Amino acid sequence: MGIIANGAGLAMSTLDVVNQCGGSAANFLDIGGGANADVMAAALEVINSDPAVKSIFVNIFGGITRVDEVAKGCWRPSTGSRSARPSCSASTAPTPRPVGRSWRHLSDRLVAEPTMLDAARRAVALAGGKS
Repeated sequence: MGIIANGAGLAMSTLDVVNQCGGSAANFLDIGGGANADVMAAALEVINSDPAVKSIFVNIFGGITRVDEVAKGCWRPSTGSRSARPSCSASTAPTPRPVGRSWRHLSDRLVAEPTMLDAARRAVALAGGKS
């Protein structure tokens, strides 16, 4: 699976949780604090270009990044000509909070989970238990 997070610490802890759930990451990307829709869309293009990626785990700390902007970036590639892999997201303290919970309405390929552990389990299942 591919992992997209904002911040090195969150990316590393996401890798740990994915490993604990029986998965492995083919790669990961740190989009940094304050990322917008364009940055997120570009990150998805990079992750989607790796044939070893079977699902994508997006884990965002909304205290420093607008979750609504990241959600817009997640939606863009799914409307393009190249189909994005199934994605699973979790966000902590989203800004604004209701937007983080509404990610699931953006695309049938984007699944929102309430916790990082739930999202890791789902992302590992979507990837078939591997990368």
